[in-house]
Amino acid sequence: MGMENLRAVVARHAASLNALVALGLALEARLRGTALDDEAARRTEAVLGSLGVSDVVADASAAELLPVLASIKVDLLSGGKLLSAPSAGAETAEASLRQALGDVSAGFPVLLKRSIAPQLAGLPERLDKPGAAFLDIGVGVGALSVSMLREWPELRAVGIDPSADAIAQAHANVKAAGHADRITLRIGLGQEVELEEVFDLAFVPSAFIPEAHVRAIVPRCRAALKAGGWLLLAMVNPGPDALGHALAGFRTTMWGGTVFENGAAQALVEECGYADTKLLPGPAGAPVAFVAGRKPR
Repeated sequence: MGMENLRAVVARHAASLNALVALGLALEARLRGTALDDEAARRTEAVLGSLGVSDVVADASAAELLPVLASIKVDLLSGGKLLSAPSAGAETAEASLRQALGDVSAGFPVLLKRSIAPQLAGLPERLDKPGAAFLDIGVGVGALSVSMLREWPELRAVGIDPSADAIAQAHANVKAAGHADRITLRIGLGQEVELEEVFDLAFVPSAFIPEAHVRAIVPRCRAALKAGGWLLLAMVNPGPDALGHALAGFRTTMWGGTVFENGAAQALVEECGYADTKLLPGPAGAPVAFVAGRKPR
């Protein structure tokens, strides 16, 4: 229970952090006289509405709003400085962010092995067999694939990501973990995977991938899976209240990812010909859920 409590504490306070980011973006746009793009504006306004400050932001004077924005920046930038390497430049900060996002995903295989895989018929046995293969869409810095191999010693992985910088970091991480012979890394889009009937499990983190790409990736993964293999589509779980829903949409939009509403993710997986689809919850307190679907035999 200790780790679950810790994760719940982090998730609760992360909501406050993201609320400040959304509020800061709204104030910055108001003070500069600029406009966010349509989707970002809609998501930001939803957060402000849930916080009950839309009218204040719209009606207050620039002189009143400027110190409020400054206080938000001080808190966010000071915290970032404390958690960054000394004298980190913009490039180093981006690399640190990529690594942090990867390190978050590295905790997933433990949950997969303990709680999720047992609910997906045949998946535990598949991942334990020699020749088992994992497709990591949006591999980032490779932390998830490395962690998957730690949990399943027979597994091999292929990771694909459009960012050359992320793949360069992934190569370094994979080499440091001693898995250069078991993890193949490629620069490209997830829908460009050309392998057919190779994988036992494909993982797609939709919160970081534009919707048009997700809709192309899901059927492409079906072709890449072995018969009976599983797709696991990770998505934002907005939470039970209006503010949690608004913040999930805001954060995912800022990441350039996809927000699925009202069962749309499961419907997409079913439309692409997967069987045995199901919605699975993420860890307690974490704003994530999963849709699983199996390639028919």
